[in-house]
Amino acid sequence: MGLSIDKISIHLPELILSNQMLAKEFNVSEKEILKRTGIESRYISGKNETASDLAYLAAKKIFDIEPELKSKIDFLIFCSDCFDYIAPATSCILQHRLGLPQTTACIDLPYGCSGYVYGLGMANGFLKSGMAKTILFLTCDTSTKTLSPDNLEQRSIFSDVATANIITYLGNLPDNEFIFGSDGSGALDLYIENSAFRKPIEKSACRNEINPFGQMVMNGTNVFTFALKTVPKMVKETLDKNKLGMEDIDLFIFHQANGFMLETLRKKLNISENKFYTNIKDYGNTVASTLPLALYTAKEEKKLQKGMKVLLAGFGVGNSWGATVINY
Repeated sequence: MGLSIDKISIHLPELILSNQMLAKEFNVSEKEILKRTGIESRYISGKNETASDLAYLAAKKIFDIEPELKSKIDFLIFCSDCFDYIAPATSCILQHRLGLPQTTACIDLPYGCSGYVYGLGMANGFLKSGMAKTILFLTCDTSTKTLSPDNLEQRSIFSDVATANIITYLGNLPDNEFIFGSDGSGALDLYIENSAFRKPIEKSACRNEINPFGQMVMNGTNVFTFALKTVPKMVKETLDKNKLGMEDIDLFIFHQANGFMLETLRKKLNISENKFYTNIKDYGNTVASTLPLALYTAKEEKKLQKGMKVLLAGFGVGNSWGATVINY
């Protein structure tokens, strides 16, 4: 038996930040921004809009069409780095807000770029053990709220998008094998400074309303080096564990971190362009939402169809990584 991603819905904030807008603000060329990032536009959450607000709206789209599905949800996973509170769990708040049964188990998964694969791994364990039958898996980060207004590198990359996924288990699908790993020695190459107990939010930031949720710090060179070192090995290990070869995969979907990074990885792994899906140009780096968003848009573009084998690879924050092969 294997996990099945039955439904995916997405929610996009109203505000779009284009290269034209960034170019005008920073006095640079639109072409240069596109060359460095592979991104043309990204989505920005509203001032009072939280990650759970966006995730709620993504889930609501599924339940508006199939309201009877609510009563079947027995587990809710919310993957984010941008929770409503340190406590209580935001997933508990979402359970009540969505009107899910009180028998629904709820858990927050504090992960970013590799979080979707980690969440699928958790879902796989819950379903396989019989602890759950129908899982609602939500992803959303509002990373743009942690970016310095004068940091072009970060503002040209990150974007806020939410996804909702319905995960079940089907007997006609093969077991899913996962690869996970982390190297915490590089965890502070990408982190939110002044955001919790180690280094609380600075009073001056709150007074000036500049990064009141903490400020993102990123060593882009180290993150790029980490990805080039980790991803090819992870892909090979994932294929080996699933007893597959490169030729058996119909579509490769990697975390949509940066357009230049993705193209470098594609060439390094010798993956043909028609088997390597990207959508970063239109959506930016949506952190935990990049993989489900890519599954959604690939299906909309008819590049993902039933029966295909898809290798999903997440990597990033915390110098963590995770990959698996799903049978769509």
